[in-house]
Amino acid sequence: MAIEMILEQQLDSRHGGEDCLFNGFLEDYLNLEDLGLDPILEEAFKIIRDQNPNTRICAGMKADINRDAISNQIIRYKDIFKLTGKALTYPYILYERKNDEERALLVVPYEEYSYLFAKGYYYCMTEPGSPLLDCKNEIVAVSSDDPAWIARTYEEMFVKKAGALQRGIDHSFFANYEELKDKAVKAAEIQKEKAYAELPALEDRTPAIYKYVVNWFLLKKVLYVQYMVNKDILNRVHEGNVKKQRNQAKLNADDVQFISFSEMWRTDGTPAVPETREPAEE
Repeated sequence: MAIEMILEQQLDSRHGGEDCLFNGFLEDYLNLEDLGLDPILEEAFKIIRDQNPNTRICAGMKADINRDAISNQIIRYKDIFKLTGKALTYPYILYERKNDEERALLVVPYEEYSYLFAKGYYYCMTEPGSPLLDCKNEIVAVSSDDPAWIARTYEEMFVKKAGALQRGIDHSFFANYEELKDKAVKAAEIQKEKAYAELPALEDRTPAIYKYVVNWFLLKKVLYVQYMVNKDILNRVHEGNVKKQRNQAKLNADDVQFISFSEMWRTDGTPAVPETREPAEE
């Protein structure tokens, strides 16, 4: 099934659905009052709209955590399965058919290390069991503080292969896997600091706790999957032994530190001691 057909089936409240916040033409979305859109993305989306008036946007598309995905089981982050309902929310998906080509751009609002979250969302969106699995070679994930660059990437999707374009974006963010891992570990630590600062003041902690659990899950997802798809590492480091590669990928994901689900409910802002870490399976 093509990208356009799959995404058009996501119903927002205007059509009696709860699959997403909005699904329709980008021009209509930008005309909404009280949009609350990040200024960077608003500028980028306006450029895209002006250049591509047939662009559609699916904002806030919800998805289940896939319990059956092998990578989700192997990264051993049990807190992600404690979230109820459709816990994943893909921020923005721009999509269009142009010149007999269908493409989708997954866009995540910019913050420090947000490109890692974009990669994590992409891996969730295209993993086995996902409706978009067969479209993984037509989807690109981005996050940037440069509106013109986001708009340019949208244009490039229709003239370059998605995989090549994504690898180029990867290389602008990390030179190799070790640098990726270092950034993911730092990103996880930043999420911990934010959680300890934010949670004690909240009357209802649920949305924030869900957000942090998902973010740590995305970081673990990136470290695991990015390692497993690296054929150079498989051959150079593990001599072609996939079992050894998988074991190391699990260890890499374990390096993402987090606050446990239960601790986030009761924290007064003081970091728990010792640092929380997912226990190894026996």
